[in-house]
Amino acid sequence: MRQHRPFLLLLVVFAAGVLAQGWAMPVMEGSDESVHTTYIELLRRDNRLPDRASFHENSTRQESGQPPLTYWLAAQVANALRLPSTDPDEIYAHLQSIRNTWLTPPDAWNRRDNLNHYLHGRDESAFEQPDVVAANRVLRLTSLFYGLLAVIGAYGAANEVFARRSWALTATAVFAFMPTMMHVASYVTNDISSIAFATLALWAALRLLRVGLSPARLLVVGLLLALGALSKVSVLLVAPAVGLAILLAWRRERTNLLRLVVAALWVGLPLTLLFGPWVVWGWTTYNDPFGFMTHLHPTLSYRGLLSADELLKLMPEIYLSYWAKFGLAKVYLHPVTYTLYGGLVLLAGVGYGAGLLHRAWGGSAPADSAYQRRAGEQALVLAVAFAVVLVGLIRWMQEIAIITGRLMYPAHIAFAIGLTGGLYLLAKRAPRLTRPLQALTVGLMAVSGVVLTPVALIQSYAPPRMLAVDELPALSGGPVDYDGTIRLLGVAQDTPVLSGETHTVTLCWEVLQPATRPAAFSVKLVRDGLIVADRTSYHGLGHYPSSQWQPGDRFCDRVELPYDDPDVPDDPQPQPGTVYDILVVLLDARTREVDWQPTLADGRAIQFPFVGQVVSPAGDMRASVDGELAATDIAFPGFAALEGAAVSGAVEPGGVLELALLWNVTARTPESWTQFVHLVGNGVSIPLADGAPRAGTYPTWAWSPGERVADTWTLALPDDLPPGEYRLQLGFYRQDSGERMPATQGGAPAADNAATVATVSVGG
Repeated sequence: MRQHRPFLLLLVVFAAGVLAQGWAMPVMEGSDESVHTTYIELLRRDNRLPDRASFHENSTRQESGQPPLTYWLAAQVANALRLPSTDPDEIYAHLQSIRNTWLTPPDAWNRRDNLNHYLHGRDESAFEQPDVVAANRVLRLTSLFYGLLAVIGAYGAANEVFARRSWALTATAVFAFMPTMMHVASYVTNDISSIAFATLALWAALRLLRVGLSPARLLVVGLLLALGALSKVSVLLVAPAVGLAILLAWRRERTNLLRLVVAALWVGLPLTLLFGPWVVWGWTTYNDPFGFMTHLHPTLSYRGLLSADELLKLMPEIYLSYWAKFGLAKVYLHPVTYTLYGGLVLLAGVGYGAGLLHRAWGGSAPADSAYQRRAGEQALVLAVAFAVVLVGLIRWMQEIAIITGRLMYPAHIAFAIGLTGGLYLLAKRAPRLTRPLQALTVGLMAVSGVVLTPVALIQSYAPPRMLAVDELPALSGGPVDYDGTIRLLGVAQDTPVLSGETHTVTLCWEVLQPATRPAAFSVKLVRDGLIVADRTSYHGLGHYPSSQWQPGDRFCDRVELPYDDPDVPDDPQPQPGTVYDILVVLLDARTREVDWQPTLADGRAIQFPFVGQVVSPAGDMRASVDGELAATDIAFPGFAALEGAAVSGAVEPGGVLELALLWNVTARTPESWTQFVHLVGNGVSIPLADGAPRAGTYPTWAWSPGERVADTWTLALPDDLPPGEYRLQLGFYRQDSGERMPATQGGAPAADNAATVATVSVGG
């Protein structure tokens, strides 16, 4: 055992990482974990398989067609440990009642909160089913057992390929510490059992290349394939690689064809006896021998096969999810981590390239050497395993939605050995790189799987941190109380300007008293009743439902509002040169009614609690101007210059004029200046317009240097306007004091800070 101590340490680290991930992720948040659990409970209580014909409405849903081995073994463990049992229909109904209605996964813009499918609270207090929680925590340990089996199989397979134990350990570490691999061993699923049996089967196949064929060895291979297929049918995708290994071993023995036929029969015997009855039962009962029917549902599958272009667009997601993707939701690691993974692949590619060049230059071992021949056979078997599973994955991607790279893991050992093989060849050309490459590979995998992944899960699912008063950010717009239960202390923004695809608003809350009904909040960007962006969520961004509130709790929610949501392409978009109000309302999370009465600090009830404003920048609006504008020499120093203007319409008593303006903004002003337009002449000054620019939608405090702001004023002339020459004058003033903004015309100060933009003549 001494020579295997490093591997035993690797097993311990693997188990620790799996347990850390299982602890960090709330119950039922693993991929399809809820329906895997109901399948187990169905076997425990009724000792029967799910009804595939009613999969769209029963408690096991799409998993109704899955083979039963994983679930049956878990049921025996649960019964032996006398774990509490709950009716599967009750579990499913309860999960629907505590479902997070505003979870993230359906959203194409991939926000980073509300990743939980169900409400949990601290120590699962909001889950409200302690028996289900206890059973789930224990049943997750069965997945750890399968994970350990898979790692043992990987170690055996790696030792078949690598003569040096350090490289075999490196390949095993790549296999074991890959974050997705550790993750599927941390929750209740049949993925990990299928990975375990597929890996063991490939190990046994590689061993046949070394020790040859025998009935006992072939029976073991067939048994592992049968157990794998009884866990998940996709394990059969490694069968071609196993068959190839048998064919190569038979070819080396140089025996007759009958020997090959007998070998196939030995492998097929366990498959026939163990897996065959389940296939026949599915065929005769549902005309569905492999249980695929339950995944072909409108909510899970596409209407038609995806095209090559559509498949190509999904490949980045497959790459990311193969390395590290967690839970039902889209929980990922930092992008730098995936870049480092890609760097390892690149280094392995360099190693293979260097190996090919070395061989081309005549530096390889003799082509007929036993070692060289077996290495080539091993590479071929592993390549076939990976290629066939990849083809299967692509085929499923064409038909079934939400396919991830996790489904490649029956051939994960082929990838781990292939990656390590490239690094080995690179180190062979540069021996000084051996230790650094091994340390880099094992270190990156171990840190990302054992440390970074649990941290990412904690950040994604943990309730918000309670804050002291002095820890709150600078807030504005509050306070606003809702039903005397929770207070919005105010809001904070990184910037009040809309840019990118989302706008971030931080809402800070204080609980005044325990809630008597479920609450959710909704943040909207609105102008004149038109909503251009909104987000609804449970408090704590899905992780702090009102059932958990305690008086004095103080926390903040950093909310991203998508104002160009690809899921709702017909939604109105923010218009340039417009200021939108931030509206925050509370609603009953069960009825969806906005019935939490907001009140101000003085106790006054209000209907619409507006707590801030955001700016949709004007940008360059020159293209929106109709017709030609005449250049002007009007400027308001320290603010803007009037770049162009045009007057159109009927210049007559009772007539209506249109005044088009184009401003070149030169500097910011913190004030909201009011613009005026006067008609001056014949000894009179007649106010024609007064208000904020752009019909009040774009006050001057929102203007930014470099913008070209287009504005139009409709001016109604008096019915009794006497004939004569008149000047249209404009300017800005402060409503609180009447002070006018300094104006210049032709470089000289304008009289009364009112600049003449046009002269009009009213006939007699």
